[in-house]
Amino acid sequence: MNWLEIIRVEAAGPQERIRVLEICGKIRIHKKLSRLVNLRVYGGNFDRELNIHIQWISRSEPEGKSPLGKALARAIGDLGLVTHTVWVEWNGTMPGKPA
Repeated sequence: MNWLEIIRVEAAGPQERIRVLEICGKIRIHKKLSRLVNLRVYGGNFDRELNIHIQWISRSEPEGKSPLGKALARAIGDLGLVTHTVWVEWNGTMPGKPA
């Protein structure tokens, strides 16, 4: 099952945006995070907007936000407005029912 955490940041200013990018650049993927497929940062149309996408794959639906996602959202929380959501790839069946 593929799932995606999106951490959206509207940085307080240009310096805070740079700091968010620095923090994301320091993330080292540990072997224990074997379910992690990808981590990317996207910039928006506005100077201060960033989206951090953390893509995972697992055998079952996530039980919530990952420890990595939670730690990252906490680390950048003082740098602007942060929202953190989890999305599960739709497989054609109703959510919560087996495929």
